[in-house]
Amino acid sequence: MYKTNGLRIAFLSNMNNNHFALARYLRDEGFDCELLLFTDEQDHFHPKCDTFTLEFMTWIKRISWGSERQLLTINPKVIQADLDKYDVFIGCGLAPAFLCKAGLLLDIMIPYGNDIWSETMYRFALPHYIAKSISSTYFQRKGLSQSKIVNCALGAGIYGSRIRKLCSNSLFWKFDIPMVYHRQYADPVVNGGSHWISEFEAVRNNADLMVVAHGRHVWGNASDPNVKGNNLLIKAWHLFCQRNPSIKAKLVFIEYGQNVTESKQYVTDLGLNASVKWFPQMFRKDIMPALLMADIVAAEFVHSWIGGGVIFEALVAGKPLLMHSIEHEKSTTMDNLYPIYNAKTPVQIAARLQEYVENKERGKEIGLQGQYWYKKYVVDKALTRYSQYFEERAAELGKVPR
Repeated sequence: MYKTNGLRIAFLSNMNNNHFALARYLRDEGFDCELLLFTDEQDHFHPKCDTFTLEFMTWIKRISWGSERQLLTINPKVIQADLDKYDVFIGCGLAPAFLCKAGLLLDIMIPYGNDIWSETMYRFALPHYIAKSISSTYFQRKGLSQSKIVNCALGAGIYGSRIRKLCSNSLFWKFDIPMVYHRQYADPVVNGGSHWISEFEAVRNNADLMVVAHGRHVWGNASDPNVKGNNLLIKAWHLFCQRNPSIKAKLVFIEYGQNVTESKQYVTDLGLNASVKWFPQMFRKDIMPALLMADIVAAEFVHSWIGGGVIFEALVAGKPLLMHSIEHEKSTTMDNLYPIYNAKTPVQIAARLQEYVENKERGKEIGLQGQYWYKKYVVDKALTRYSQYFEERAAELGKVPR
């Protein structure tokens, strides 16, 4: 793919495998993209966790920096040397901070959450760590303020006002990026499969209703944007099972998040152990077969989001989403939104589950409409805008875009 006079694009960091997915789409379009992994990347978001092939090894590189504790002492020349050959920088995490320290500008910031939340707040730290924490926050704020573009849907989410304040000088692209590379999940068995498939099949074969809720377990106050409402779903599941004792129903959870223990205890307290199946934390390529087998995918019930990993994974799988969405409540037309089972309280969630079992064909149609929406309004829209930007930058630099 490399051209001597071609535009070279660097994706910095890979939280949630977001950049890996977007880079794959753009490489399919002929752009020369590489993904640079930071030193503090989470193992379960490594590119190998989201692909059935080894092709990625030719364009993925691990660099020697990226963590908060490195920012204070790193020599800017190290950053400059690692990035010297690239023309466009797309980042998340602390990418704005490191580029700022090196005197570079981030072309496009794609925030995932904490990079514009906790990472931009001056906070208490141990005495030996105070200087590093302050330095990181300072450069992150400054780097964000200098970012040319912020790609963020900016819906009703709790992050909206903060990112507008931090990036007041930036151009906003108010659409979601395609976080999930849908082209490999049409048939996971053909594409390499997963050793978890038989385990999920065992659940599917013994259930009239299979609901998958594979997001993090985070309990707490609604002021925390990470809170998911797992307890609300568990209570709703209790109500639904009480009302439908003849239905063989299974709720699939993943042991992921800081409050797994609390969720397990609540399941036990409500006598739901027989109808709830737990699986260990796993890679996206392993969890996707479960979604493809499921009837419904449950997302979040405290905060309102239109996009996100759990949501987009469900849409790619073609399954109806059970979730809370203010945007869906406000919308007078569904032209630019996918249909969902909208609910927030345990009573509402249980009612939506009841609605599905009483009209499964409608549920299947909701899932297929969501799948179409993802391809048209997320994938196609993002590729059009990114392609346009790369072509504009290539023209400015006198280079070939692809």
